[in-house]
Amino acid sequence: MSGQQVEWLVLVDDHDNELGLDTRENCHKGTGRRHRAFVVFLFDKDGRMLLQRRSLKKKLWPAFWDLSVTSHVYKSETYEAAGIRRTMQELNLKVKSLERKLDYTYFAKFGDYCENEFCVLLTGDIDGAPAPNPDEIMETRFMTMDELAKDMAKNPGSYTPWFKIAFEMYAKPR
Repeated sequence: MSGQQVEWLVLVDDHDNELGLDTRENCHKGTGRRHRAFVVFLFDKDGRMLLQRRSLKKKLWPAFWDLSVTSHVYKSETYEAAGIRRTMQELNLKVKSLERKLDYTYFAKFGDYCENEFCVLLTGDIDGAPAPNPDEIMETRFMTMDELAKDMAKNPGSYTPWFKIAFEMYAKPR
C-alpha cells in the first residue's frame, strides 16, 4: 500500500462484539480475520435494485456483479453511517437513510485472499442516476427482484458470494 494510508478495520466475533482493530490487508490475507462489513440494496422509484459490476482494479472478485454498495465499518461508526458514506464515495449518490434488515457471517476464499466478515444488510431508496467511481465500479444496472433471482440462478458464478447470501436471506419469505 505504498503512499496510501493504512485502513484499520474493526475485528469482531460471530455476535458483532468488538475484539480490536487490524489492517485491511491482515483481515483479508489467507484465512483472514473476522471484521465488520455491510452491504446495501438501493432501490429506485420503480422498485428495481441498483447493481454494480466491480472494477478490474479490485483485488477480490474483480468484474463480478455485486449489490449496490459494500464496504467496511470504521471504529466508532454505525453501520448506517458507513453505508451512507460509501454510497457517496462509490456512486456519488446521497441517501437520506438506510434501514438495517438482517446480518450474517460468512467466509469466502479468493486466491491468497478471503472475506471473513460479520455483515449487515442495509436497504434504502435513491432518486437520481448514479455516477460511479471508476476505481470501484466498471458498470451499473437496475434489475427487479424477479429478474435478479432468475439471473442469479442461471449465472451464479458471475455474482459475489456475499451478494448471493444477502439476496437469498432477504428474498426468503419471513
